[in-house]
Amino acid sequence: MPGRYPPLVLSNQINVIPRDYQSKILTFNNAGSHSAKQHVDRMNDVFDLQDVDEVDVKMIFFAQCLGHDVKILLIFI
Repeated sequence: MPGRYPPLVLSNQINVIPRDYQSKILTFNNAGSHSAKQHVDRMNDVFDLQDVDEVDVKMIFFAQCLGHDVKILLIFI
């Protein structure tokens, strides 16, 4: 019998999100000329340029960069 996991607890404290971050992120909708791997590499470059080191801020950035079709696909996975 598998062990039970405790409930997920998210901290209330998130790190500071840079101002005007929407203009700095690249959108991925799987219709462009670059692959998902290339998009992740490009986003890592954006994180480096913006000096983003916090994982929670990176996840917010990354969730915002996914286009409509890709977000719908992730819901069904």
